[in-house]
Amino acid sequence: MFPTRVVAGSVVAGALASIKIVSQGNVAIVERLGRFQQCLNPGLHFVIPLVDRQRITLSRREQVFDIPPQDCISSDNAPLSADAVVYWILIDPEKAYYAVMDLELAIQNLVLTQLRSEIGKLTLDKVRDNIPNPEILGAMEQQMAAERTKRAVVIKSEGELARAVNEAEGAAQSRLIDARASAEALRLEAKAKRDKLELEAQGAAQAIAALVDVMGGDAEEATKFQLNREYIEAQRSLATSENAKVVLSSDAFNSAMVQALSLYDVAKEKQS
Repeated sequence: MFPTRVVAGSVVAGALASIKIVSQGNVAIVERLGRFQQCLNPGLHFVIPLVDRQRITLSRREQVFDIPPQDCISSDNAPLSADAVVYWILIDPEKAYYAVMDLELAIQNLVLTQLRSEIGKLTLDKVRDNIPNPEILGAMEQQMAAERTKRAVVIKSEGELARAVNEAEGAAQSRLIDARASAEALRLEAKAKRDKLELEAQGAAQAIAALVDVMGGDAEEATKFQLNREYIEAQRSLATSENAKVVLSSDAFNSAMVQALSLYDVAKEKQS
Protein backbone atom coordinates (compact mmCIF):
# COMPACT_ATOMS: atom_id res chain seq x y z
CA MET A 1 0.00 0.00 0.00
CA PHE A 2 2.79 2.45 0.91
CA PRO A 3 4.79 1.95 -2.33
CA THR A 4 1.61 2.55 -4.33
CA ARG A 5 1.07 5.87 -2.58
CA VAL A 6 4.68 6.85 -3.21
CA VAL A 7 4.36 6.08 -6.92
CA ALA A 8 1.06 7.95 -7.17
CA GLY A 9 2.53 10.97 -5.38
CA SER A 10 5.55 10.96 -7.68
CA VAL A 11 3.31 10.85 -10.75
CA VAL A 12 1.23 13.77 -9.49
CA ALA A 13 4.33 15.80 -8.61
CA GLY A 14 5.81 15.12 -12.04
CA ALA A 15 2.60 16.15 -13.77
CA LEU A 16 2.48 19.41 -11.81
CA ALA A 17 6.16 20.11 -12.53
CA SER A 18 5.56 19.71 -16.26
CA ILE A 19 3.00 22.55 -16.35
CA LYS A 20 4.36 26.02 -17.07
CA ILE A 21 2.23 29.17 -17.34
CA VAL A 22 3.64 32.37 -18.86
CA SER A 23 1.85 35.66 -18.22
CA GLN A 24 0.87 38.12 -20.94
CA GLY A 25 3.73 40.43 -21.92
CA ASN A 26 6.44 38.00 -20.79
CA VAL A 27 8.55 35.30 -22.40
CA ALA A 28 10.21 32.35 -20.64
CA ILE A 29 13.49 30.68 -21.61
CA VAL A 30 13.59 26.89 -21.18
CA GLU A 31 16.80 24.88 -21.02
CA ARG A 32 17.13 21.15 -21.58
CA LEU A 33 20.03 19.55 -19.74
CA GLY A 34 21.73 22.95 -19.46
CA ARG A 35 21.31 24.02 -23.10
CA PHE A 36 18.82 26.41 -24.65
CA GLN A 37 15.74 24.55 -25.80
CA GLN A 38 12.95 27.03 -26.57
CA CYS A 39 11.18 30.28 -25.68
CA LEU A 40 7.72 30.00 -24.17
CA ASN A 41 5.24 32.68 -25.20
CA PRO A 42 2.27 33.71 -23.00
CA GLY A 43 -0.06 30.82 -22.26
CA LEU A 44 -0.05 27.25 -20.95
CA HIS A 45 2.88 24.96 -21.82
CA PHE A 46 4.10 21.49 -20.93
CA VAL A 47 7.75 20.53 -20.47
CA ILE A 48 9.57 17.32 -19.59
CA PRO A 49 10.05 17.10 -15.81
CA LEU A 50 13.64 16.79 -14.50
CA VAL A 51 14.93 17.35 -18.05
CA ASP A 52 13.56 20.76 -19.01
CA ARG A 53 13.98 23.73 -16.68
CA GLN A 54 12.54 27.24 -16.91
CA ARG A 55 15.69 29.31 -16.69
CA ILE A 56 14.32 32.86 -16.55
CA THR A 57 11.28 34.97 -17.44
CA LEU A 58 11.86 38.21 -19.37
CA SER A 59 9.52 41.08 -20.13
CA ARG A 60 8.57 41.96 -23.70
CA ARG A 61 6.87 45.20 -22.73
CA GLU A 62 8.36 48.55 -23.72
CA GLN A 63 10.81 49.71 -21.06
CA VAL A 64 12.30 53.12 -20.28
CA PHE A 65 15.96 53.61 -19.49
CA ASP A 66 17.14 57.04 -18.30
CA ILE A 67 20.73 57.80 -19.26
CA PRO A 68 22.44 60.03 -16.66
CA PRO A 69 23.98 63.35 -17.86
CA GLN A 70 27.37 62.93 -19.50
CA ASP A 71 30.17 65.36 -20.27
CA CYS A 72 30.74 65.73 -24.03
CA ILE A 73 32.96 67.87 -26.26
CA SER A 74 31.72 69.60 -29.41
CA SER A 75 33.65 69.77 -32.66
CA ASP A 76 35.05 73.17 -31.66
CA ASN A 77 36.24 71.74 -28.30
CA ALA A 78 33.46 73.31 -26.20
CA PRO A 79 32.46 71.27 -23.12
CA LEU A 80 28.79 70.23 -23.06
CA SER A 81 26.55 68.14 -20.85
CA ALA A 82 24.00 65.87 -22.51
CA ASP A 83 21.61 63.20 -21.38
CA ALA A 84 19.12 60.88 -23.06
CA VAL A 85 16.10 58.69 -22.48
CA VAL A 86 15.96 55.29 -24.17
CA TYR A 87 12.77 53.38 -24.95
CA TRP A 88 13.59 49.78 -25.76
CA ILE A 89 11.77 46.50 -26.25
CA LEU A 90 13.04 42.92 -26.25
CA ILE A 91 13.05 41.33 -29.71
CA ASP A 92 15.26 38.24 -29.39
CA PRO A 93 15.15 36.80 -25.85
CA GLU A 94 17.77 34.13 -26.61
CA LYS A 95 20.44 36.61 -27.73
CA ALA A 96 19.49 39.13 -25.03
CA TYR A 97 20.10 36.52 -22.31
CA TYR A 98 22.95 34.40 -23.67
CA ALA A 99 24.91 36.86 -25.83
CA VAL A 100 25.12 39.75 -23.33
CA MET A 101 26.14 39.53 -19.68
CA ASP A 102 24.39 42.76 -18.55
CA LEU A 103 21.82 43.99 -21.06
CA GLU A 104 21.05 47.35 -19.42
CA LEU A 105 24.74 48.19 -19.00
CA ALA A 106 25.35 47.32 -22.64
CA ILE A 107 22.47 49.58 -23.73
CA GLN A 108 23.79 52.43 -21.57
CA ASN A 109 27.32 52.16 -22.97
CA LEU A 110 26.01 51.97 -26.53
CA VAL A 111 23.83 55.07 -26.07
CA LEU A 112 26.64 57.03 -24.40
CA THR A 113 29.03 56.17 -27.22
CA GLN A 114 26.51 57.24 -29.84
CA LEU A 115 25.64 60.40 -27.87
CA ARG A 116 29.28 61.49 -27.59
CA SER A 117 29.79 60.75 -31.27
CA GLU A 118 26.82 62.87 -32.38
CA ILE A 119 27.68 65.76 -30.04
CA GLY A 120 31.25 65.68 -31.35
CA LYS A 121 29.95 66.38 -34.86
CA LEU A 122 28.24 69.63 -33.81
CA THR A 123 29.63 73.06 -33.00
CA LEU A 124 28.58 75.02 -29.93
CA ASP A 125 26.64 77.57 -31.99
CA LYS A 126 24.76 74.85 -33.82
CA VAL A 127 23.82 73.16 -30.58
CA ARG A 128 22.67 76.49 -29.13
CA ASP A 129 20.61 77.35 -32.21
CA ASN A 130 19.17 73.86 -32.58
CA ILE A 131 15.48 74.70 -32.08
CA PRO A 132 13.01 71.85 -32.68
CA ASN A 133 10.70 72.17 -35.67
CA PRO A 134 6.99 73.02 -35.15
CA GLU A 135 5.91 69.38 -35.45
CA ILE A 136 8.19 68.33 -32.60
CA LEU A 137 7.10 71.29 -30.49
CA GLY A 138 3.44 70.44 -31.14
CA ALA A 139 4.02 66.83 -30.18
CA MET A 140 5.79 67.91 -27.00
CA GLU A 141 2.95 70.26 -26.08
CA GLN A 142 0.38 67.53 -26.73
CA GLN A 143 2.35 65.13 -24.57
CA MET A 144 2.55 67.65 -21.71
CA ALA A 145 -1.16 68.46 -22.04
CA ALA A 146 -2.01 64.76 -21.98
CA GLU A 147 0.12 64.27 -18.87
CA ARG A 148 -1.56 67.24 -17.14
CA THR A 149 -5.02 65.96 -18.09
CA LYS A 150 -4.15 62.48 -16.89
CA ARG A 151 -2.84 63.84 -13.60
CA ALA A 152 -5.95 66.01 -13.14
CA VAL A 153 -8.22 63.02 -13.77
CA VAL A 154 -6.26 60.95 -11.25
CA ILE A 155 -6.42 63.70 -8.61
CA LYS A 156 -10.14 64.24 -9.23
CA SER A 157 -10.91 60.53 -8.98
CA GLU A 158 -8.87 60.25 -5.79
CA GLY A 159 -10.74 63.24 -4.32
CA GLU A 160 -14.13 61.81 -5.29
CA LEU A 161 -13.17 58.46 -3.82
CA ALA A 162 -12.03 60.07 -0.56
CA ARG A 163 -15.23 62.15 -0.39
CA ALA A 164 -17.39 59.07 -1.02
CA VAL A 165 -15.52 57.17 1.69
CA ASN A 166 -15.92 60.05 4.15
CA GLU A 167 -19.63 60.40 3.37
CA ALA A 168 -20.17 56.67 3.77
CA GLU A 169 -18.29 56.63 7.07
CA GLY A 170 -20.25 59.68 8.29
CA ALA A 171 -23.59 58.12 7.33
CA ALA A 172 -22.63 54.87 9.01
CA GLN A 173 -21.54 56.72 12.16
CA SER A 174 -24.79 58.72 12.18
CA ARG A 175 -26.88 55.56 11.83
CA LEU A 176 -24.88 53.96 14.62
CA ILE A 177 -25.46 56.95 16.93
CA ASP A 178 -29.19 56.98 16.12
CA ALA A 179 -29.44 53.25 16.75
CA ARG A 180 -27.63 53.59 20.07
CA ALA A 181 -29.86 56.51 21.08
CA SER A 182 -33.01 54.56 20.17
CA ALA A 183 -31.78 51.52 22.05
CA GLU A 184 -30.95 53.65 25.11
CA ALA A 185 -34.40 55.31 24.98
CA LEU A 186 -36.11 51.93 24.77
CA ARG A 187 -33.99 50.65 27.64
CA LEU A 188 -34.83 53.64 29.84
CA GLU A 189 -38.54 53.39 28.97
CA ALA A 190 -38.59 49.69 29.77
CA LYS A 191 -36.73 50.34 33.04
CA ALA A 192 -39.23 53.06 33.99
CA LYS A 193 -42.16 50.75 33.31
CA ARG A 194 -40.47 47.97 35.26
CA ASP A 195 -39.78 50.27 38.22
CA LYS A 196 -43.39 51.53 38.11
CA LEU A 197 -44.75 47.98 38.12
CA GLU A 198 -42.42 47.04 40.98
CA LEU A 199 -43.54 50.05 43.03
CA GLU A 200 -47.21 49.34 42.34
CA ALA A 201 -46.70 45.69 43.24
CA GLN A 202 -44.89 46.66 46.45
CA GLY A 203 -47.67 49.12 47.34
CA ALA A 204 -50.36 46.51 46.68
CA ALA A 205 -48.46 43.94 48.71
CA GLN A 206 -48.04 46.37 51.61
CA ALA A 207 -51.75 47.30 51.45
CA ILE A 208 -52.84 43.66 51.50
CA ALA A 209 -50.39 42.94 54.32
CA ALA A 210 -51.88 45.84 56.31
CA LEU A 211 -55.42 44.56 55.65
CA VAL A 212 -54.42 41.07 56.71
CA ASP A 213 -52.96 42.50 59.89
CA VAL A 214 -56.09 44.58 60.56
CA MET A 215 -58.36 41.61 59.95
CA GLY A 216 -56.48 39.45 62.37
CA GLY A 217 -54.48 37.48 59.83
CA ASP A 218 -57.41 36.51 57.57
CA ALA A 219 -55.70 36.78 54.15
CA GLU A 220 -58.72 35.60 52.18
CA GLU A 221 -61.00 38.28 53.60
CA ALA A 222 -58.34 40.93 53.10
CA THR A 223 -57.92 39.94 49.46
CA LYS A 224 -61.68 40.07 48.87
CA PHE A 225 -61.82 43.51 50.43
CA GLN A 226 -58.98 44.78 48.24
CA LEU A 227 -60.57 43.44 45.05
CA ASN A 228 -63.95 44.93 45.90
CA ARG A 229 -62.35 48.29 46.61
CA GLU A 230 -60.53 48.29 43.30
CA TYR A 231 -63.77 47.37 41.55
CA ILE A 232 -65.56 50.29 43.18
CA GLU A 233 -62.71 52.66 42.24
CA ALA A 234 -62.94 51.51 38.62
CA GLN A 235 -66.68 52.20 38.57
CA ARG A 236 -66.10 55.65 40.08
CA SER A 237 -63.45 56.51 37.46
CA LEU A 238 -65.78 55.41 34.71
CA ALA A 239 -68.58 57.60 36.06
CA THR A 240 -66.38 60.72 36.36
CA SER A 241 -64.61 60.42 33.00
CA GLU A 242 -65.37 62.76 30.06
CA ASN A 243 -67.01 59.94 28.15
CA ALA A 244 -69.20 59.05 31.11
CA LYS A 245 -72.15 56.80 30.45
CA VAL A 246 -75.02 55.64 32.63
CA VAL A 247 -74.31 52.09 33.72
CA LEU A 248 -76.93 50.15 35.62
CA SER A 249 -75.34 48.29 38.47
CA SER A 250 -75.76 44.57 38.42
CA ASP A 251 -76.56 42.28 41.29
CA ALA A 252 -72.89 41.35 41.41
CA PHE A 253 -71.96 44.98 41.91
CA ASN A 254 -74.56 45.43 44.62
CA SER A 255 -73.41 42.30 46.43
CA ALA A 256 -69.82 43.50 46.09
CA MET A 257 -70.78 46.82 47.62
CA VAL A 258 -72.56 45.13 50.50
CA GLN A 259 -69.64 42.74 51.05
CA ALA A 260 -67.12 45.58 50.94
CA LEU A 261 -69.09 47.60 53.49
CA SER A 262 -69.46 44.61 55.78
CA LEU A 263 -65.75 43.87 55.52
CA TYR A 264 -65.05 47.51 56.25
CA ASP A 265 -67.20 47.32 59.38
CA VAL A 266 -65.39 44.16 60.43
CA ALA A 267 -62.06 45.89 59.94
CA LYS A 268 -63.19 48.86 62.04
CA GLU A 269 -64.39 46.58 64.81
CA LYS A 270 -61.07 44.71 64.85
CA GLN A 271 -59.15 47.97 64.96
CA SER A 272 -61.24 49.22 67.90
